[in-house]
Amino acid sequence: MTHLRPLVLALAVIASLSLAGCGNERELGYKDVEIDEYKRQITELEDQLYKANSGQVQKALDGKQTNLSAIQSAIDPNTTLGTRDVEIVFSVESEVLFKSGSATLNAAAKSSLNKVVAVIKDRFPNHEVRVIGHTDDMKITRSKGTWSDNWDLSAGRAHEVLLYLSGRGIAEKQLGLAGYGKERPLVPNTSNDSRQKNRRVEIVVIPPAK
Repeated sequence: MTHLRPLVLALAVIASLSLAGCGNERELGYKDVEIDEYKRQITELEDQLYKANSGQVQKALDGKQTNLSAIQSAIDPNTTLGTRDVEIVFSVESEVLFKSGSATLNAAAKSSLNKVVAVIKDRFPNHEVRVIGHTDDMKITRSKGTWSDNWDLSAGRAHEVLLYLSGRGIAEKQLGLAGYGKERPLVPNTSNDSRQKNRRVEIVVIPPAK
């Protein structure tokens, strides 16, 4: 959490500068320079965060065989690990990654994704990586002006995660995405808790074709 505080503060400063009124062009120019500097700092902080997260993963996996228990010990508790046929599935609830109705990654979410990236690079460097978005069965209401339906929202979130994985060094030729909306729930959508479980993004690691 310590690594995240400067990043969150920098994002907050950019937001406040962007929203502040400017009295003249010179003041506007100064604020543009400030925003560019904060963006540079955010990039540096994100790089430092990734290096720290990657180091934690390397330490956790060092000398261990590739099995689910070893990988689970190397990633955040809010990322669950499972298998589907020959695929390995990292699943993160949407609330960890995004605000309600949004497809913009939270600053805190990047630590979880960094560890998944580090595991993929270390143990599955030649595998395909499919990012799949899922929602619950509730219709889009508050963010209706942004998303036409749950397929649209789930695909938008998958795309945002895919771009982050690509930016952290997973090759574009390995990456693909899908948005299933409400169509593939983990559990029946009968309560708030079950709907929360169904709102998720899966990062699916697929062995290369032989």
